[in-house]
Amino acid sequence: MEKETIGPKIKKFRQRRQLSQEALAKSLGYSGKSVISHIENGDADMTYEKILLLLREYELDANELFEVEKLDKKLEAHRFNLRKEKRVVVYIHGLHGSHEEAKDFNYFDKSYDVVGLEYEDKNPWELKEEIHEKFKKLTENYREIIVIANSIGAFYTYEYLSDFSISQAFFISPVASMSQLIFNIMMDNNISRGTLKEKGTIVCKDGTVLNYDFYNYLCNHKDSWNIPTNILYGSHDELVYIENIAEFLENHPLTKLTIMKGAGHFFHTDEEKQFIKDWLFRSVIVEE
Repeated sequence: MEKETIGPKIKKFRQRRQLSQEALAKSLGYSGKSVISHIENGDADMTYEKILLLLREYELDANELFEVEKLDKKLEAHRFNLRKEKRVVVYIHGLHGSHEEAKDFNYFDKSYDVVGLEYEDKNPWELKEEIHEKFKKLTENYREIIVIANSIGAFYTYEYLSDFSISQAFFISPVASMSQLIFNIMMDNNISRGTLKEKGTIVCKDGTVLNYDFYNYLCNHKDSWNIPTNILYGSHDELVYIENIAEFLENHPLTKLTIMKGAGHFFHTDEEKQFIKDWLFRSVIVEE
């Protein structure tokens, strides 16, 4: 806070509560009352951590000391600057998933922030700008970025985020070939490529939207992903073909594959979640 305003307000608060400088200093973890004296006189500043401790320790309404909106902005700027010393793990969920699933990865130590990228289940070709911008906001000012992406979240990562300085990526049951997935949907719904081209867009019975321009783009496009990547694949995955995983490995030399025997596309049992944790800790590279 500004030195010319925080000092007098701290002094008024202390006097209203009939606290001595020594008592206030002790409650906030300062070495002695002289620190409080310097703050009240405007000769020293109070850190944001101490401000938060003050509010919590004395159950203060922030309005009693500050303009809340201004405080929020300054605290956000403070947290933003703290990112420079930390790494961030960004979790990108799959279809019908949630950014809240990022909580499953909170076992990283305190040098990491773990966050989930929130997006709505729109058509994949409509999400590029949204995912790119939200990822940019989540990762600004961190010293290192790691991505954990699940299913179609992996597709969004290697298609839409290759221009970011990501140090490592971890793909769980990744959609390694979106064109293959779309082709499978077309076959299940008796839709030929010619029919899709003619109509441009087709809505399947289950609500899935197929778009010819997007499908044609994928069939003739090679992504620019060049990030060290670890893939975790279930041997009984019913949605992603191992052949597509193999092709992805061939086209991306910095990629390694781990297969969990007996697992399907969705890793959800306690055993499978523990396998993911062990896999991450075996693979993650910590930059000092």
